[in-house]
Amino acid sequence: MSLDIPDLPIEDFEIPEEEDIGVESSHNGSIEVAFVGAGQGGSRITEAFYNLGYTKSIVVNTSLHDLQHVALPEEQKLHMDNDKSGAGKNMQNGTAAAKEYTQQVYDLMLKTFGKTERIYITVGAGGGTGGGSCTTLVDVAKKYLTYIGVENVEQCVGVIVALPTAGECASPDVASNAQALLAELTELSDSKKISPLLIVDNDKIKRLYPRLTVKKFWPTVNNTIAGLYHTFNVITTNSSAYTTFDPADYESLLSLHGCMIMGVTTVRDVSTGTEISKAIKSNLEKTLLAGGFDLSTAKGVGAVVLGGSDFFESVEGLMDAIEYGFDTIANLVGKALVHRGIYEVGEGKLRVYTLVCGLDKPTSRLTELVKFQKHH
Repeated sequence: MSLDIPDLPIEDFEIPEEEDIGVESSHNGSIEVAFVGAGQGGSRITEAFYNLGYTKSIVVNTSLHDLQHVALPEEQKLHMDNDKSGAGKNMQNGTAAAKEYTQQVYDLMLKTFGKTERIYITVGAGGGTGGGSCTTLVDVAKKYLTYIGVENVEQCVGVIVALPTAGECASPDVASNAQALLAELTELSDSKKISPLLIVDNDKIKRLYPRLTVKKFWPTVNNTIAGLYHTFNVITTNSSAYTTFDPADYESLLSLHGCMIMGVTTVRDVSTGTEISKAIKSNLEKTLLAGGFDLSTAKGVGAVVLGGSDFFESVEGLMDAIEYGFDTIANLVGKALVHRGIYEVGEGKLRVYTLVCGLDKPTSRLTELVKFQKHH
């Protein structure tokens, strides 16, 4: 029996290579990350990343006025018009707007992101739009990554959430929103639905930068968040003559479910090894950008030392001292694996950059936010 197989027109066409649509990034980091900034606070955080070359970024807001002040291209902004010119600190308004505009958010991701390995949603925890839209945006981001072929999307969609200052929490609505969102996000993190959950505590940062003017406070906070993350992303593209913190180390840390916090310590006195260890021990918790965590619950840590060539050439016993400093970090974080890096960069200070991952939720900080509500 012979089969009568027809000729099909489709045989004359070659399947084209998939085009990498979307904007081109220029951050030169080891991992391609796209950002979705929601609400005023979240949009400002995403703007700080955009300025460092993370141009696969979009911002969404219910307030057209707030969107206009974000320095991203207009075609990378989405006004989720809810007929109220903003969410008015009401998270339900933010949730409703995000659900109504789900398709438009997805379309904007499609147009802007192209290929990316991760997506981070950035929000301020006190507002209505960011807090209300966050979990809906997480779902849209997972749908997008699934569409472009990323596996294990629960490990590749993260949230960067900024907690309000004590002054902002004087508003019961802000304190209530922050507590509700943090509880929701830590639940998502605990159930391994997002990774990482990067928490930034603006009240703690305010204590780190006590002399900042009102105008400089938010840009300083946002540039610190973006700059620290960017430092790790760029360091991992470089090999070191000493100890390399490589992309695989970094990827494994970002994929650890749980809370993540970042910090940087400047070691001013490098004359002796014990000074380095002392500086790390006394400054590590102070200079991490969020408090209320039990560091011993960490599952993984990235610790990277950057120092000027003048130090590496002239300070006797510096290598032993740095190793001792790493041991100090290891003791503070219990059983967590510490991924280490030592890099010589130009001249100047010795800095220790720290990324603590897979932490349990900050119970004491959640309790504080509840207390703020009760006091009002």
